[in-house]
Amino acid sequence: MVNIEIKQNVAVVRPDHPIADGKDALDLIHTVRYQTGRNNMLLERSAFVPEMFELTAGVVTQVIKAFTQEKMRLAIVGDLYDCYQSSMRDVIFTCNRSNQVSFWETEAEGLAWLNRK
Repeated sequence: MVNIEIKQNVAVVRPDHPIADGKDALDLIHTVRYQTGRNNMLLERSAFVPEMFELTAGVVTQVIKAFTQEKMRLAIVGDLYDCYQSSMRDVIFTCNRSNQVSFWETEAEGLAWLNRK
């Protein structure tokens, strides 16, 4: 089961279990797209397994690949302070320069980014 709320034309999603790999990400993308028809999704940091934010685990690469291939824009929101102190910092900066996946501190920032064309 997935909790989906539409805010400012964006699917704000709270999955019932943490996203652990690319398959989980694809399943969620397909569910959201089928139920809402939206191509923009906002997820809180807590929607992912902790390994998502450890570059060596490879989870972040799988998730970004899934969202990019499916052309679903994603904003990940939450406290990212610890990520800026690790190798994830480079991934975050690279993603934030793209138009597909981005990382933000607050939901309001994520929604604003997703609503820009």
